[in-house]
Amino acid sequence: MKGFRHQPSEKKEEMNWTKIGIVAVCVLMAVFMIVSMFGMSWLNIFTQAKPGNTALVDFTFRDAQDRPVVTSVLSVITKAQDPSVMTFKANSLPVRVNVSSGEDLVPIQVINPYNEYGVMEFGLFGPEIDMISNSIAGMGVGDSKILTYPYAGQMSRQMSMEQFVNISGESFANVQVGDQVPLAFIDQPQIPLDNATPASYIRTATVVDRDAANITLNYGYPTVEIILAKLTTS
Repeated sequence: MKGFRHQPSEKKEEMNWTKIGIVAVCVLMAVFMIVSMFGMSWLNIFTQAKPGNTALVDFTFRDAQDRPVVTSVLSVITKAQDPSVMTFKANSLPVRVNVSSGEDLVPIQVINPYNEYGVMEFGLFGPEIDMISNSIAGMGVGDSKILTYPYAGQMSRQMSMEQFVNISGESFANVQVGDQVPLAFIDQPQIPLDNATPASYIRTATVVDRDAANITLNYGYPTVEIILAKLTTS
């Protein structure tokens, strides 16, 4: 009976601790470079928004016709290429998480690519801001949501056609149901004693009904798309 030939065991290769040490040092240097460039803010991508945190939110308000009315997202503006649609570009919205704005009307600066009036002030209502503030709790940077504003359908105003034309101008005298029209809202419903002109803020409305004598406008925005762009936890 033939015996099995003994195979000599392979000599184990010794671990090159010098090479491992060099790799570890390189990894640590890369981490230190990232921290020095971005500080500790990059850790916010792992952090959820908590009450009291300060946040920057990208947003797009849409009317009942699903038209983007005001947005901080540039790609939304570039897609809305119809000059007849009034879409305003704003900056990201600063809010505090779960903290009420405490205001009835909040102005934000906007521009419209299709007009030559420059920077204007658009009016967002306090409850709209508060809805965003309350909804971002628990979100992380980069997370998105689509919110529904339950009172948008109730935000209507009826007036005579004569009043409407006096407010909006003759160019809007022939508007039809579904058309957009601009409206101005003031932050002081009562006339000030010093006769100073109250500040007014633009907002778009949709014609929901009209006849020869009267017109009904809705200035509510039923949906808003939000993205948590930045979070400050300190």
